[in-house]
Order: sequence, then C-alpha cells, then structure tokens
Amino acid sequence: MTTARSRGLGAEIRKLRKEAGLRLEELAAQCDWSRATLGRIESGAKVPTETEIAIILGTLGVKSRERTRLLELAQDAHQPHWWEVMGNTGLPLQLVALLDFERRATKITDVALGLVPGLLQVPDYTRAVIGAGGLRDKDVESRVALRLGRQTVLTGKDPVSFHALIDESVLHRPVGSYSIMADQLRHIERMALRPHITVQVIPFSLGAHVGLNGSQLIMEFQRQRTMVHLEHRRGGVFLDDPNDASPFVETVARLAEAALSPAESASLVAACAATMEERDEADQDVAEVQL
Repeated sequence: MTTARSRGLGAEIRKLRKEAGLRLEELAAQCDWSRATLGRIESGAKVPTETEIAIILGTLGVKSRERTRLLELAQDAHQPHWWEVMGNTGLPLQLVALLDFERRATKITDVALGLVPGLLQVPDYTRAVIGAGGLRDKDVESRVALRLGRQTVLTGKDPVSFHALIDESVLHRPVGSYSIMADQLRHIERMALRPHITVQVIPFSLGAHVGLNGSQLIMEFQRQRTMVHLEHRRGGVFLDDPNDASPFVETVARLAEAALSPAESASLVAACAATMEERDEADQDVAEVQL
C-alpha cells in the first residue's frame, strides 16, 4: 500500500536520478535490479528496505544530512500521514514531493482563505507575500521563481483540472499595492476562462462556514489515494488515509454548493479589480498634486 511518505520518497529518488543524468534502467542496472523494481520504488508502490535505500543513495553519491534525511524518510515510509517542520533553508522539506504530486494529479482543489491560491498568483503578488516574511531579496526571487514554475501544471500541454474556492476577503486585500492587486485579480479573470479551471468565491454573506477551519489543498489521482496538504508557517502535513482525507473532500463539495457560481464569481472578481484600479488612480492623482 502506498503512503504519502513512500510516494514522497519515490519523488525524491526520481529527482536525484534525473539530476545525475541517469535513465531509470541505467540506475536500476547500477543497483543490479530490474527496471520494474526501481520503477515501483519511484512510484511509491514499494518501500525500499534499509539496504536498498542505502544502495540507491550510495550509487547516486548522496551524503551527509541529505542522506540521513532520506534514510529516516524510508524508515517511516509505511506510516500514514507525513508531518514535517520546515528545514534550515526556510523551504518545506516536502517541497519535492508536493511538486511531484501536483504534476501527477488529475485534479487539484485549493480552498484559499487568506491569499490567492499559489497556482494563480502573478509574480508581483507572490513577491509581496514572500517579501512580507522578511527574507533577503535574492531568497525572495528564488521563491518567486519556484512558485511560478509550479504553475506549469495549469498552462502546459496536458493541464490538470483545477478548482479554486477563494474567500471573498482575499479579493479585497490589496497585497503589495492597489496596482498589483488589480493585476492579480485580472489574472484570475483570465485564468478562469480556461476550460480546465473553475474559480468560485465564498461570499461574506455566507457567514460562518466549514471552510473557515483552514486553507487546504486536495490532490486527486487516477490510481492512487487522494492527498490533502495542509501548510502553515513552519511546517506542513500530507493526509493520505481515506478516513482522514474524506472529510476535507466532503467540505469542498459543500463549499462549492454554497459558494457563488463561476459566472457570479467572475463578476465579483472583475468588480473588485475595477475598485483596485480606481484606488490606484486616486493614489496617483494625490501623488501628482503633492509634487
């Protein structure tokens, strides 16, 4: 049985193999295994033994802390769920797995309460959000590039089905500036026109709702378990047990029914964008008068 950890470990191994410039069959041959065996490890269908993971890491030349981290991940790979605290780099230790899961998902649903979903963010909006954390400029730019890279799952040749449920408060918060927020909202308008993207706004008028318990990212797959990702400032968790993931899936269905329709949501997003543009123009007029 695959778990979030085993699938995450497989994604890490696949990334290391590709960075080494090796095809699946080449690394399998160097480990003296069949291609199918290594393929099952990389897909998460097989949890490598301590000896097997040591062989893989030794063959790929993985050393020190990275080796220790992956050995520990392999030891716990049979366990359901996967909780990690952010590493010393400030990047989530689960990042490789998250990127891989997003690429392999058939559908992604993002319930966003505080910010525009990452897959819909424009660079200046992302820059303002990340910059608010007090990072150095070069670190901010690397994070911006990383987030923009994730968005290829929506714009590539075979894009994933994406459903965004955005709390109305997100539309009224001028992150960065009125100008930046206007651009961001116009971008959401454009993306929502794509047939594989659905955007719905959870209106203020709904009052208290089950989604207020927290933002959540739900990833569905063709042959593997649905995965729920919950992320906070210093850590994140993947929930893969059906008993734990199903309440989140049910929440999405209830929210989608209560939220504004896609057409109504598009109208509200456009109205908020127009308001941001008007406020930006007013600020520019004031600045010109002051000069």
